[in-house]
Amino acid sequence: MTETDNSATADATTAPPQKRARAASGVLIRRIWSVYVRNYLPELTIGIIAVVLVAACTALIVHQLEPVIDDIFIKGDETQLVIIPLVMIGIFSVLALSTYLQHFTIRAVGFRVVTDIQKHLYRRLISADLRFFHLETVGEFISRFLTDTVVLREALATTTVALCKDMLTATFLIIVMFTKDWQMALIASLILPATALPMLRIGRLSRKSSEGIQQTSGSLSSFLDDTLSGVRQVKAYGREAYEVERATKVMDERENMFIKNLRARSLITPLIEVFVGIAIAAIIYFGGHRVLAGNMTPGEFFAFLTALLMMAQPIRRLGKLTAALQSGLAAADRLFQSIDGLPEIEDRSNGRQLKVDRGEVRFRDVRFAYPDGTEALRGINLVCNPGETIALVGGSGGGKSTILNLTARFYDTSAGTVEIDGQAVDQVSAASLRAAMGFVGQDTALFDDTIRANIAYGRPDATAEQVEAAARAANAHGFIDALPDRYETVVGAAGFRLSGGQRQRVAIARAMLRDAPILLLDEATSALDTESERKVQAALSELARGRSTIMVAHRLTTVVNADRIYVIEDGQVAESGSHAELLARGGRYADLYAEGTGNAPRVMESDPPKTALGAD
Repeated sequence: MTETDNSATADATTAPPQKRARAASGVLIRRIWSVYVRNYLPELTIGIIAVVLVAACTALIVHQLEPVIDDIFIKGDETQLVIIPLVMIGIFSVLALSTYLQHFTIRAVGFRVVTDIQKHLYRRLISADLRFFHLETVGEFISRFLTDTVVLREALATTTVALCKDMLTATFLIIVMFTKDWQMALIASLILPATALPMLRIGRLSRKSSEGIQQTSGSLSSFLDDTLSGVRQVKAYGREAYEVERATKVMDERENMFIKNLRARSLITPLIEVFVGIAIAAIIYFGGHRVLAGNMTPGEFFAFLTALLMMAQPIRRLGKLTAALQSGLAAADRLFQSIDGLPEIEDRSNGRQLKVDRGEVRFRDVRFAYPDGTEALRGINLVCNPGETIALVGGSGGGKSTILNLTARFYDTSAGTVEIDGQAVDQVSAASLRAAMGFVGQDTALFDDTIRANIAYGRPDATAEQVEAAARAANAHGFIDALPDRYETVVGAAGFRLSGGQRQRVAIARAMLRDAPILLLDEATSALDTESERKVQAALSELARGRSTIMVAHRLTTVVNADRIYVIEDGQVAESGSHAELLARGGRYADLYAEGTGNAPRVMESDPPKTALGAD
């Protein structure tokens, strides 16, 4: 685990990554270098040598102008007509090879570094606990993958190379100027560095506006994901105009940031032109006097002036490149904020593996609160004995699904313990814990892959025969076999090519193939029609046989055969018992069951006030 892996803690959820103070440029550069770039030192070394050679060759070309004018045109030395062209061919050959190596090696390193950062960010993102996905906007993180990484890649693969080449070229040209006339070189050296002051100021403004562009791009990405995925609701309620107004506001904010960035970058070239013009005018004036006075040859003067003119071009680019580099550093800062800020479940297992002998699941005075302090569970005590099926029922927001999430340690408890066969789930490895569990939820998560791959998702080494056996047990083989490509059928994004009931049966087949001793069912039939529910319920009954099963349900007709039913309300166990016992008791469950079956709820004088029911 790298130093960046260790930087995130569970408490990071209370301080979202975007709230972190902006990192200094030097800190970001050191981090990129130490964690990522130095993994590619051999390729980078070749690239740096090539950059130096490109800059040196550019200066040598200028240096050769002096003998061309003085020795050939003025002195008439014919031998130089052979020597100088051969030298120029050699210089340009080295320049061509160095240019290729410079572009290829350093750009390749830039691409690899950014890919490593993307991989690192994805590892952190996929390892984050579920509360992060409830608190943060995933669309913004997708924007960071698709926008910030492009900006950073451009800065590393192109801008950095050009910046280094131009700085070295300017340096070598200054050396050439000093070899021709140190006094005029000193004049030029005093004027041109003055351009650095406005460039640094503009670079800071450019970074600030670049951060604004990237933030507003993330907001736009989140907005588009939110409204387009919910377009049915938008149309159903006639809110198209409202959403257009919201979109306009987000896009205007992004446009304003682009304009600020453009304004800052557009200042660079005019400012540099002023300083370059002053430097050239000064050199023509002083150089002309020195040539007329015989203190300088025409060849030296023209070589000096050419060096100055050629140096003006990289200096012009330096300003733009500095602004582009600042944009890349702003993108890197946002990416590192994401990497550092993502919470993940802390490994306290020291390698201990969960050993499931019987499959007992027990909650001991479990409490759970979200980072904002809202309590979801307040002292839950319950048990699922080996091979039992227990059902969790109750009103909306009572904490039923939270109990499932804590069982699988998608969250950590705030207090109390969750145990499996006497082993606290936070003291064993998450991998061994989840390997002991099968999960089927209401929103079936199928991936854009084949049916076979989706069934074998939790057991990728399963044979074709094992996959088919699981599908048969889940009552899914029939419809799969009728498809043109059978088990090789690609289900599409989120499984949209299958019906709701078919998706659920594929998910059940996935859980059956995993053959885990503990089964978690979260509203597995609530979104299905009657016929699909009948088929899925039969498959679930087969799946639950011989396993310790914890199920969340709103349709109470699906829990009548559970060994024990827990009514969860306001984060507590309101009552528990079998279906018959709870009906006979005439309490909260009896009222829920009466409401669920369409009969008028039985109300007694001692009954507490009813609470609203809905989806958990």
